[in-house]
Amino acid sequence: MASMLNRVWRVFTTGMAFTLFGLGGLVLGIIVFPLIFLFIRSPGTRQRFARRLIGNAFKLFLFILSGTRTLSYEITGIENAIANNNQIIVANHPTLIDVIFLVSVFPQADCVIKEAITRNPFMRSVVASTNYISSGTTSVFLKTCVSRLQSGASLLLFPEGTRTVPGQALDFKLGAASLAVKAGSRILPVTIQSTQPRFLAKKQPWYRVPPEKPFISLQIYPSQPVESFVHIDHDRRGITRELNRKLLNFFNDRLS
Repeated sequence: MASMLNRVWRVFTTGMAFTLFGLGGLVLGIIVFPLIFLFIRSPGTRQRFARRLIGNAFKLFLFILSGTRTLSYEITGIENAIANNNQIIVANHPTLIDVIFLVSVFPQADCVIKEAITRNPFMRSVVASTNYISSGTTSVFLKTCVSRLQSGASLLLFPEGTRTVPGQALDFKLGAASLAVKAGSRILPVTIQSTQPRFLAKKQPWYRVPPEKPFISLQIYPSQPVESFVHIDHDRRGITRELNRKLLNFFNDRLS
């Protein structure tokens, strides 16, 4: 009976948390961010303030999830979370809320958003204030990412492109490795593990909570140059493929 009540409680708190998340996003998009865009005229100051606000909002969301015993989590290696250093923050993607964890730790990092979000009237002020990168046209997207990185920014990327399907091996696309080589970026790996029982995995509805409280752990590793993964003695395409292979091996070794 106690186990069943605990599970019902976590279904309720999960639904409550995501409802608050949606309402909070609506308030920010309709009221707060338009005011930010109106009163903070400097683009750089506005971007830093808006991103810090989102980072704090995500921290609050995680505090609610933890405080209501919906889940527990641990973040280690926080001393390696350098804000801006021409680096790509590379992470695996096992759960729906991975980006919330990462933005709460790296609030000033550039994030990639779907082009449809930039056309959403409720999100325009958010996009304009934060200056996040639209996925948009591939050539423009790649040029923007390289330019941001070379200017000293950090970029959050999931090389898988989507959440990992439970039980399937990681499958890294070449995008992150290609950008790292083109921009001469450092790489900051972050491993994310959702221990059994799985929670918010791909093809798993939010209301299908596991019988026991889930635990999510993040390990932030030191930022490393590309040369620490591969020898720069091939053509760019060869270096990109080798770097992608080495990154995949790095994550597989630490997630096994």
